[in-house]
Amino acid sequence: MSEEVALQPKDFISETLKEMKKSKGPQHLSNRSPKVWSVVAKHIISDGFDVAELCRETGVSRWTYYNIRKELATTDDYEAIRSKAAADAATDYEMGAELERRYMEKMLDLIERDELEIDGKGYAQINRGQSLKAERFQKFSGAATQVVEVNHVVSQEEYEDKAAELRARIAKAKEAEAVIEVD
Repeated sequence: MSEEVALQPKDFISETLKEMKKSKGPQHLSNRSPKVWSVVAKHIISDGFDVAELCRETGVSRWTYYNIRKELATTDDYEAIRSKAAADAATDYEMGAELERRYMEKMLDLIERDELEIDGKGYAQINRGQSLKAERFQKFSGAATQVVEVNHVVSQEEYEDKAAELRARIAKAKEAEAVIEVD
């Protein structure tokens, strides 16, 4: 695909759909329902939030959703599209920050002139929007990755009980082995 096509999500999805239709069998979603495949692909390219809702709306399973995501990720232009989406998300975030600053200035001016009582509803809405924009940007840039480490901690008493249980099992196995050798 050309550089121009690589930077336009709609064209990228169309070209990738054509490739999928050619390379996949008749039972593949790109052949059975190209419109649904395109909707899922657009969701993946745009932001990928609320997978469950998209699956309910389109009737595709999570398995299918993630298979389409994998198919898109293996294309040559996927990273360029995601980079463009990350840049768009960063711009949206910056615009939201500017809106928040302007809103705050106007609110503070009105409060100082006693023309407005403090009402956090509007401010809360802007903060929620900013939070969603930041989350979207972090997802695109890879900063939203989490590592979960699970440590199973046992007490000394639990440890000793388990050790005694294992010693008993070993002794029992040795007895059974000795009985087999004698016979």
